[in-house]
Amino acid sequence: MFRVSCSSRVIKLRSGRYLLMVSMLFPTWAYAQTSAYDELIIQARDGDRQPLLQYLAVREQQTQLTAGEIADWLQVSSWANNDVETLAVWDRYRQRMDIPARGQVAAARALRNQKQWNASLAVWETVLQDEPGNSDARTGWIMTLADAHRNEQAITEARRWADEEPGPEREALLAYVYHAQGKNWDSVLAASQLDTDSDQNKNVVPTLLAAMSANRIAGPALTLSERYPQPDAIKRQLELDAAAQTVRAAFTPTRNEDERFLVADKALARYNALIDEWKDNPEAQADVRRARIDRLGALVIRKHMDDAIAEFESLEANGKPVPDYARRWVASAYLAQKQPDKAESLLESIYFPRGSTLASQPLTMDDQQELLYARLDNNHFDEAKQQLDTYSKETPYLQRIYGSPTPQPNDSWLLARTLQTEYLVATNDLPAAETHAERLARTGSGNQALRIAYASVLLARGLPRAAERELKLAEVIEPSNLALERQQAWTAMELQEWRQADELTKDVVKRSPDDAATLQLERLMAVHNKAELRIAGSQGISSDSPVSGKNDFTLNTALYSPPINQNWRLFTGYNFARGDFEEGKGISRDLLAGAEWTSRDLWAEMEISGRNDGSDQKIGGRLSGWYDFSDNWRAGASAERLSRNTPLRALRNGVNSNGGDLWVRWYQNERREYQVSLSGAHFTDGNDRLEYGISGKERLWTSPRFTLDFIPGIGGSNNSKEDVPYYNPKRDFSAVAGLRAEQVLYRHYDTVWKQQFEAGAGGYWQKGHSPGAINQLGYGQRIQWNNVVDAGVKLTWDKRPYDGKRERNIALAFDLNVRF
Repeated sequence: MFRVSCSSRVIKLRSGRYLLMVSMLFPTWAYAQTSAYDELIIQARDGDRQPLLQYLAVREQQTQLTAGEIADWLQVSSWANNDVETLAVWDRYRQRMDIPARGQVAAARALRNQKQWNASLAVWETVLQDEPGNSDARTGWIMTLADAHRNEQAITEARRWADEEPGPEREALLAYVYHAQGKNWDSVLAASQLDTDSDQNKNVVPTLLAAMSANRIAGPALTLSERYPQPDAIKRQLELDAAAQTVRAAFTPTRNEDERFLVADKALARYNALIDEWKDNPEAQADVRRARIDRLGALVIRKHMDDAIAEFESLEANGKPVPDYARRWVASAYLAQKQPDKAESLLESIYFPRGSTLASQPLTMDDQQELLYARLDNNHFDEAKQQLDTYSKETPYLQRIYGSPTPQPNDSWLLARTLQTEYLVATNDLPAAETHAERLARTGSGNQALRIAYASVLLARGLPRAAERELKLAEVIEPSNLALERQQAWTAMELQEWRQADELTKDVVKRSPDDAATLQLERLMAVHNKAELRIAGSQGISSDSPVSGKNDFTLNTALYSPPINQNWRLFTGYNFARGDFEEGKGISRDLLAGAEWTSRDLWAEMEISGRNDGSDQKIGGRLSGWYDFSDNWRAGASAERLSRNTPLRALRNGVNSNGGDLWVRWYQNERREYQVSLSGAHFTDGNDRLEYGISGKERLWTSPRFTLDFIPGIGGSNNSKEDVPYYNPKRDFSAVAGLRAEQVLYRHYDTVWKQQFEAGAGGYWQKGHSPGAINQLGYGQRIQWNNVVDAGVKLTWDKRPYDGKRERNIALAFDLNVRF
């Protein structure tokens, strides 16, 4: 806090006034310039005070000092900013003699500097009783009233004096009193009336500078200090205030990121210059630290998050805590760098010190949002729910603004409801999220952000076309909105609109290259443009199955090229199968190559393969594809020569098959879907097989880390021949009701580790044999890493009848998908 005071620690009246007082009280000076004592007085007046102070200290030991000499001692030690010595002298002599007014004034200033308000006021009032017209004493008394927070008396006395004797010094005093009461606008208004161009008013410039700094009018204050040079310490503070004002301007919303970056770059350049200039000055080290702290804001705005974090940790390592306003900036940096644990810890240390559940101060809207995101990213869902509930209770729909009779919409209310959508999505309660987001979007149709949020929920539910429609409606409001373009790009990728997604991504990257959401979008597009390796297979552990045989092993691999001209990918692959049967070992090797086409609503693959099943080499081919009619309906088909579904035992006995299938999927959302399939195959031994099936999923339970699904399945087949060397029932039918549970063991942004449990039971009917039970169990784990690796392994056990005999199969299945 700045002070306007007669003390040398605070803003002082010019020494010319003191000289005038000295010359009035000591008229002998006019004609005794040659005396030793007079010379010491003159030296003290010119700034060399130590000789006089030493002289008086020695003389005190030798003889009794006069009241005038005591007054001189008090006054000169006050000029030297030595409050301790001033008060020591005062305490020794104030009861022993009547000290002249100038000495009492010096003692009162020292008491005020030591914040002994009552004692200081008592001395001021004593002086004013003896000398009512002493302006120095009256000024000091009123300023001490302000310091002691006797607000009503201080402002009353200051106004009365300004009315009685208008002038710059009275206005400066009034500005000081306003500032002491925290009324900075009133303070700067009073100070702005001072005529600083007048040489007579130069002594009030410090007051005006202090008022301007308190009101963050740093630029003009710095300019004024250049016209009227100030001490180096004050000049450094004004420089820092002006640079801080530039940082605050960088946080102001602008039309685009480039404008904010220009302001932030200007602030960074200024801070770097100031730090280089002051770093070797011992007296400026506190200012250097403040510059480093305030520079954190410019680093965060400029998206130099690593630099901001490194600088913060360096400042904290010195043992001195960084102020809360800068810790908020660093929390944003930690969150942007995907370190939500540190971001949450920082914000909680600011608002919930020592583990308190009640906020010590109201959270800003930005901090409410960042704290919630940090807790959600840390999977601290209970804490996030408590925060949202508290925030919602504290934010009514309408708020009353002082001076306005009409209630105004409350932005915090809208933020709380928007964050509710984010919470519901993060906790996997997508139905509630959709309902909530749709209500907000429909009731606030003019709010583009609400429509974008609603579209994001639809996309999370696997409904990209519905999301696209909402984004088209939002586009009417502001077509070039960055958040809109990002969401449109994500939706285009889901719709396989690769060209549109690429154009939108490039535009967003050009406009906001360092934004975290833009970097995420750019990475997803980069991942799509990578090559892809797929590996899947199984290893039999203990099996009696006539279908796969003993010691069975399968491996299917495919390597896809990066996209060519947006829609095409070339691929090559290798398939291998092995199994032991009664008649011997069966082996099949397939080498394949082909092309994949993807576009909106359509996927297709064409493949040519060469098969070696141990007897001869054959050429096969495959055509497969699917088409989306809407978000809910998809139909697919395939046709194969040398079908990959041909049983290995048939291949072992020289039998191949050609076939194809048709299927239709109905998808409501992530919680419910069903698929009907029909497939046929013609074997080279004359057998014709027709298979059908119905499968589905019904979500039974959802929590942030756990889901439970009901997975029913019905299937059957018909074969035209029975006397064949592979498992081939004339007719069969199965029905299985299963449960699948999935638990998230670890989640950190795009890295997720899960475990899966499956169990099922049902029945199997085969013509010519008694019905039997089907039992299934499975356990597996899956890890998804950084959008480029998706791998899983599952151990399965099942027991079912084959030709009336129940047989067991234990196998280990695995799959791996890598983008590189």
